[in-house]
Amino acid sequence: MGFLGGGTPENVTSGGDANSKQVSSPDEGSAVKPCPCDPNKTMSPQMKADIDAVNQKLDTAIENNQKNYDAKVAHYAKKNWPHDNNIATIKARGEELKQRKKDLNDKINECACYGDGLMNLANVVYNEAGSHSMNAKTAVAYAYMNRTKGNPRAPVSASEISHYKSIGTRAQGVNDSNAGLFAKNMTESIEAACRRLRDKDPTKNDPTNGSTHWVSPDALPKSANGCGRGFFAKDGRCFPTWTDADYEPNVRETLAEGVPRGEFIFYNGVRY
Repeated sequence: MGFLGGGTPENVTSGGDANSKQVSSPDEGSAVKPCPCDPNKTMSPQMKADIDAVNQKLDTAIENNQKNYDAKVAHYAKKNWPHDNNIATIKARGEELKQRKKDLNDKINECACYGDGLMNLANVVYNEAGSHSMNAKTAVAYAYMNRTKGNPRAPVSASEISHYKSIGTRAQGVNDSNAGLFAKNMTESIEAACRRLRDKDPTKNDPTNGSTHWVSPDALPKSANGCGRGFFAKDGRCFPTWTDADYEPNVRETLAEGVPRGEFIFYNGVRY
């Protein structure tokens, strides 16, 4: 959850049209132009250690899946049973884990010329839009860079990005059951970060129209029981007061194309 209202709700159903301008996102199918570099030369020792921690978790998931597969095959052989869908599923999961680890590291290497900034920005995108579409991820990447005036640094406080964790800390939560999904979402987050970092004219291409803040309405508390200080009731949810034109007279709302209103609303003109 970022800027007091961002986040990554897993089940997003809300849509709707904004009253303000919709701005097109970069083509979701467009490929990032590579800027391959050796991460060992462009990233700090801490960032390299964080990436290593992620790879170790993925390796553990791959190894444990292989052990499970071998044990199942041996058990079936002992019972003289034919292989079934259970064994096929375990084998397929192992192949998927290997591919997702490869995709993750290929994407890091593809954009490693941006150094720590690549992973800082990707980690913000993952924190805020990890389970969402590439359009949503890309929009968050642009908005965060607007917030930091083009500096792909890590957040300095929870007032910028709440619930933020370093990649190394995030890796501690990776286990056998979620390793594949983590790798997929992080790979897409790196792709989104790279799209923004390689953009030579971000003002023209910004899908958020210069926004610096955002909320995820579907992740906001429901207003049925009232809203706390700093929030007000709107559309059945508790929105931050900085989204209210009565509180922030210059605030302007934008929907990024391809991103439903319930997922993200972006704002510029916010004072803090």
